[in-house]
Amino acid sequence: MKQHKSNVTRIDTPFVRAKNAQQKVDHSYRYRVHMRRAKIICSVFFVLVLFFGVQIWTSKRQLASVNREIHSAHVELNKKKATNRSLKKQVKKLHNPEYLQAMLRQKYHYSKDGETIYSFVK
Repeated sequence: MKQHKSNVTRIDTPFVRAKNAQQKVDHSYRYRVHMRRAKIICSVFFVLVLFFGVQIWTSKRQLASVNREIHSAHVELNKKKATNRSLKKQVKKLHNPEYLQAMLRQKYHYSKDGETIYSFVK
């Protein structure tokens, strides 16, 4: 587009100069107010981000700790279940009279009436 030269000229009077100076002062004041507000908003935003960041970091640490405890509890539970299974097998065997007699003879050296037990030294 072509720009046309305007025939309108600016008036250079003390009133216009004062008005232009006042507009510059107003513009400068508005700029400072806007910058101060921007700094305050950025500061509040930074504090909130820092606060929530610490909260998230703390929560992640607690979650990791709880997960470790859960894992160790599962390991302990599996050990207890294995022990329970072996004890149930042993109880089941103890209800068998033949196994019970064999264990009593071997472990506690019991004998039937009229039997003699010989112990050999190794």
